[in-house]
Amino acid sequence: MTKKIKKNLSESYSNSLKLSSLKISNLQSEISNLKGEVSNLQSKISNIQSEIKEKETLIQRIKTPLYCKVTLLNGMVSYFVKGQFFKEYPIKIVKKRLFEVYKEEGYRGIYRKLILRFPKLRAIFQKFESTKKQSEHSQHNVVPAQNTFIDNIDLIYNYQFPNNKSNSQYPLILIIAEVTLPQCYKYRVQQKVEHLERLGWIVKVSDWRTQKQVMSLLQISQEVIFYRVPAFPNVLEQLQEAKRLGLKPWWEVDDLIINQERYAECGFMQYLSTEEKNLLFFGTGLYRKTMFSCEHAIASTQALAKVMQQEGVPEVYVIENALDQNTLNIAERLNRSKVNKTIKEKNSDEVTIVYGSGSNTHNADFLAASMGILSALKNEKRLRLSIVGELDLPIEFQDVINQITYTPPQSYERYLELLAQGDIAIAPLEPILFNDAKSNIKYLEASILGVPSVCSPRQAFSDVITDSENGFLANTSDEWKEKLLLLARDKELRCSMAQQAYQSVISRYSPKVITDQQVQPVFGLPAKQVVKKNSLKILVVNVYYDPYSFGGATFVAEEMARRIHQHEDVEVTIFTSRPVKGQERGLCKYKNHGSIVYSVDIPSAIHASQQFDNVEIIEPFEMVLDAVKPDIVHFHSIQNMGLQMLFSCQSKQIPYVITLHDSWWLCNRQFMTRSNGNYCFQTKIDLRVCQTCEAHADYIPLRSMMMKQGLQAASLLLSPSETHRQLYIANDIDEASIKVNRNGIVRPKKKRPSRPTNTPLRFGFVAGDEAIKGAQVIQKAFKSLRRSDWELKIIDSKINMGFAPIDVSNWGVEGKVVTIPPYDVQGKDDFFYGIDVLLFPSQWKESYGMTVREALLRDVWVICSNPGGQSEDVVDGVNGTYVSLTGDSEELKRVIEDLLDKASMFDNYVNTHKDHIATMEEQTEELLGYYYQIKEETQQLSLT
Repeated sequence: MTKKIKKNLSESYSNSLKLSSLKISNLQSEISNLKGEVSNLQSKISNIQSEIKEKETLIQRIKTPLYCKVTLLNGMVSYFVKGQFFKEYPIKIVKKRLFEVYKEEGYRGIYRKLILRFPKLRAIFQKFESTKKQSEHSQHNVVPAQNTFIDNIDLIYNYQFPNNKSNSQYPLILIIAEVTLPQCYKYRVQQKVEHLERLGWIVKVSDWRTQKQVMSLLQISQEVIFYRVPAFPNVLEQLQEAKRLGLKPWWEVDDLIINQERYAECGFMQYLSTEEKNLLFFGTGLYRKTMFSCEHAIASTQALAKVMQQEGVPEVYVIENALDQNTLNIAERLNRSKVNKTIKEKNSDEVTIVYGSGSNTHNADFLAASMGILSALKNEKRLRLSIVGELDLPIEFQDVINQITYTPPQSYERYLELLAQGDIAIAPLEPILFNDAKSNIKYLEASILGVPSVCSPRQAFSDVITDSENGFLANTSDEWKEKLLLLARDKELRCSMAQQAYQSVISRYSPKVITDQQVQPVFGLPAKQVVKKNSLKILVVNVYYDPYSFGGATFVAEEMARRIHQHEDVEVTIFTSRPVKGQERGLCKYKNHGSIVYSVDIPSAIHASQQFDNVEIIEPFEMVLDAVKPDIVHFHSIQNMGLQMLFSCQSKQIPYVITLHDSWWLCNRQFMTRSNGNYCFQTKIDLRVCQTCEAHADYIPLRSMMMKQGLQAASLLLSPSETHRQLYIANDIDEASIKVNRNGIVRPKKKRPSRPTNTPLRFGFVAGDEAIKGAQVIQKAFKSLRRSDWELKIIDSKINMGFAPIDVSNWGVEGKVVTIPPYDVQGKDDFFYGIDVLLFPSQWKESYGMTVREALLRDVWVICSNPGGQSEDVVDGVNGTYVSLTGDSEELKRVIEDLLDKASMFDNYVNTHKDHIATMEEQTEELLGYYYQIKEETQQLSLT
């Protein structure tokens, strides 16, 4: 990383930190204000309580007359119940008959029967129906806007990838784990990470409770392992998402907690309450559900694997608990200390048995050997029993209490230190299948420290221990007593057995052995990435992307991404945002026109500065950078996503391009409009003027510095027009670093039809009610017209985003005004062929104006504001008419009236000035050329 980049990043982060301090200060001020509001509310509550007391007094006053009315009503009900209302039938028969009618004809049947029998009820029902209809009518007049923008989220969440590991090129394996059990985490999670990283995989571990992080990491993973995870709703969502992404989830467990019957055999169950047992068995059901939701499984022992297969899991692999580098490092230190005799000396005559008991659930296991151990202690007074952890000893051990020491639960390293000071290690386990499925961890830990072991003959221990050679196996009390005494009374036997045990675990359980023999056959090696000489990887970033398309910048970003992706050896990936629906989910991946799209949900900003300094974007964006490894990142419109993405590129030394679609990089108001809606005619931006426009935005100076840092570090800046380019040059952007890349315009797919005869002049406006685009100016101009020979079509541009529809019913004009929904690519020709004049009185100097060019290509006259990029292809009086940027509705009215007076000119109108309008193909080739040039320059720079 060059000094210049380091300096730039340092300044960027420093400014971001200052901005954070500013946010904190503002929030503290808000808290102070809120405290004042709370005080006011408390005062109001006190007043309300006083009012309540007054009303209670009033209630007492009206209780008496109300009681009389209730009494009268009760009398009427009584009259009805006694059958006097239905004189011919008692109420029981009526009830039965009404029930029969309901079964046959429903509520409408009951209604008909009642009004036929009791004519007075007809009037009551009719009045009720009339009121109901009036209510419904008033509700229907308010048409709720359909939020298609939010509804489109299902198109993303439901996109199904094929079952293929190549859906992600990033060699990442995600372990979603239970992280609260230290020993389990060490042996099943941390060791797995070591093994997989040794093979070349990248591994991430996530707590199953951290939903947003899990859902994000799944998007860039090739494999996913669910370790000891219960099937709570969020986990089921994780499993569903993994399968949507084409992954085949692994289930992993290291205890027999998936079978209630076997779990119930454990001796510790007798010490649990019914509620505690039910909770454990409830967990068993959840673990089973996760297991059966996965495609295949991993077990820690052969016995456990066999049970899982018997349960119905088709594919189960065994990866044993083993030694890891952490354990080996601790063991090396402790063994060296023993040789150098730096470990604290104990009484040389004493022989210590060490038992590590994780919790009091080991009480039942200890009982399997307790009488043998007790007998050995009684027979050999030099024997000592050192218990590390929790254990309830049988009452009989009172006889040897002076030979027993207790140490509370310790850290792993401290436990190994205590174990290393011992002479004999023990691992008693009751003879049940649950324990046959357990690992031989206690034997591994003792053996690597040079301590001989006596163990119960459960399968994992029997598999590695050859009795009397590298350890002792003891099943009965007599065997436990005999073998403990043999070791206690023979130091040479202890030493020789310890040496053999050490060699056994090193040869069978050393990290590389397990990696090569057990882990690699399951996960293999990550595929090598072959990089072709002329290949190109581009990451395109835009705030919107299909199916959340909105605005001209988005159209350019989408169209360029699709076209460039079609070139051979070019891969385009997208990073975008989406609305929050329900809980935040973080990253979500889908495909669009062949490109992978990563979208991230962005919640509403707490502080205005988050619109450009959003630290929440860093983690998901850097995930995508790591996964995609782009040669170049191309930023389009990134408001609300923010500048931190640029700083991430700088820190990872990834070159980036910025297309300057608007003035967001220069002004806190994206289109350089003042608070009154009028355009700010600054050319060289003066921050003092900006501060008077937005007095509350005290972050403006910092914003300006951060923007400038982001722009200056770009490999290339692109402007859609020369007018817009000059604005940035006027604001200290090096003219050599900014080039014009004119937006290409899609050519018409069909010929323009002849204009219908006897048709009023047809105007069109595509920006809905956007003031910045001149909506209010247009409304004023047309409302002031005193003629009816015109029609105005307004595109309701934001209706699909959940906004209320535009209401034109109150315009009171003599001509015709209609609103229509936004058109898509297929409907573009039809819209423009249905109008004669496009209205584009934008209230700011547009960077380009794609709609203007689209209209010009389709022989539509354009009324547009000038100056600005929007007017560069309009020849005033030839293919369009200029209006000023001042928002003068009278001026616009005069232009409209002039066109209405010569409407016949549009009968056979053809625009003769459209050949120089850029095509999509031209923009694509030019942009691709810039990309290759930047990549080549970056490669040359890396060689120097």
